[in-house]
Amino acid sequence: MNSSKGLFGKLALFGLPVVAISTLFTPAANAEYPCGSAGPGEVVVGSTQGGGGVASVLLCDTDPNYQDYQDYSESGDSSYYDPEFAALEFQSAAALLQLQQQADLLQDPDYLRYLSGGWTLFPSVQSEATPGEYCLASFFKASMDPAANNAPVMVNFSGPGGDYEGALLTFAADAIPKPETMQMISVTLIQNDYPPTTVQAFNYSVPDLPFGVISFAVPTIDAALDGMEDVQSFDVQIAGRSVARTTWHSGLQVRDEFRKCLDGQPYSVTNIDIVPERLKTAQP
Repeated sequence: MNSSKGLFGKLALFGLPVVAISTLFTPAANAEYPCGSAGPGEVVVGSTQGGGGVASVLLCDTDPNYQDYQDYSESGDSSYYDPEFAALEFQSAAALLQLQQQADLLQDPDYLRYLSGGWTLFPSVQSEATPGEYCLASFFKASMDPAANNAPVMVNFSGPGGDYEGALLTFAADAIPKPETMQMISVTLIQNDYPPTTVQAFNYSVPDLPFGVISFAVPTIDAALDGMEDVQSFDVQIAGRSVARTTWHSGLQVRDEFRKCLDGQPYSVTNIDIVPERLKTAQP
């Protein structure tokens, strides 16, 4: 008899109209309603109490924070503001602007010369020098060290003058120490794929200039010229830390021009770079 009564209760319940069942399960004080799961714009707020052979049912309510973005955009209301989309638009515009600026810079011959490096040849750095003395070739280029953020490195190749019969290979860079007075320090020089060489070199600073200088003495100018290669990389290190990294180009052309200066003859050219001529002629 009890089982028949329970079965009747189940059948009676499922025989009720849907509206009646919803009314039965929904608390009167809230807008909650039975649901299988939360759909768009809904949130699960609880469940009915199961028992008597009736399973518990989830209760849903409308989500007060829900916005139908599709309907909103289709409504044509321009007052809607999505901060994430706005930030993405700003980032995209900034990236496009940066690309455009870089593209413009790559059409600037002066900037290309700075990135790829260029030579400037001087007949003499001293007005009272006799022909063939104090010849100087200077190579200026953005650093190859990523940590240097394209800070420049300058390499000077200078010949004999006065009582000095050798040559000097000089590096100037922001990372090189800037002592108040000139001193001799231990420096390691790595060239191309040759083994590192550690020697004593001059270290000094130039007043009112933001970089330090390291100068290597070469016994003879002939030895210095014979050691020049067309493409030559340099890594100057102090105590295992790189302070100047660069690579020059056109070394053989500079060597030939330098010999003209040593012979007291004028240079054929005083500026050497690898910037395309079409960009130079297009410069206003």
